Amino acid sequence: MRVQTMTETLHLISIRETSASDIYASGAKLTVKIAGQSFFTGNEAFKKATEVKSLVSALQELGLSEDDIHLLNVSTEVESGILTKTSTATYHLLVNCQSITMLGRVLAAISSQKNSKLSAIAWQYPGLEKTKRDLIQTAVRAAKETAHAVADSLEVTLLGIHKLSYDLSGLDTALRVPDASSYPMRARKAKTAALDSLELSHTTTLSITVSAEFMVETFARSGT
Repeated sequence: MRVQTMTETLHLISIRETSASDIYASGAKLTVKIAGQSFFTGNEAFKKATEVKSLVSALQELGLSEDDIHLLNVSTEVESGILTKTSTATYHLLVNCQSITMLGRVLAAISSQKNSKLSAIAWQYPGLEKTKRDLIQTAVRAAKETAHAVADSLEVTLLGIHKLSYDLSGLDTALRVPDASSYPMRARKAKTAALDSLELSHTTTLSITVSAEFMVETFARSGT
C-alpha cells in the first residue's frame, strides 16, 4: 500500500488484494497421437484407419460417444512427393472425458493401444466463470475496505475509484504435454495396480489479484 500523487491535483491510494479458491476438475480433454499404416482424412479416418478404429472402439466400450472423439489433424511423410492412401500417417485425436471418475479407464484404453500415445491433457472445471466472478467481487470488496481503512488512518476523505485491474493465476486448462516426473494428478491405489483401478483427480488454486487506485482529497485540505 502506498500514497501516490499522479498530478498536482490527483492524490491516490494504491491497493492490492488477492482472493483465492481451490477448484476441482470434473473431467479432462486429452489429445492422443496415433501412428497409422495408411492415410485417410475426415470421417474416413474413423472408418478405414485400422489404428484409429481400434482406439475409438475401445473408448466407446467405456461409454464415450462419437461426439466425445474428434479428429484434430493428420500428418504424413511422403516419398518422391507422392501422397497415396498407403502412405503412413500420424493421427491427432481429441478425446473428451467428461467424467473424472472415468479418466483412469480412458487412460488405460489409450495406453493399451500399441500405436497410441497421450500427448496432452486439459482439465475441465465446472462453474469456472462463476468462480472467477465471485473471486473478483471478493477481492474488489476487500480492496475497497482496505482503502477506507487507509484513508481513515490518514484522516483524508476517500473520493472514489480512479483505476482498477485484476490478474488471474493458477488456472490450469491449456492443453500441454504431460511431464511424467510432475504429472498433475493424485492417484489413490485400489486393491489392484491396474491403471483402470485408480481414482484420478486434479485440484488447482485459482487466484484473483485486484489492483486498485482510489482518489483521496488533498492532505493539505484535510489538515486545515
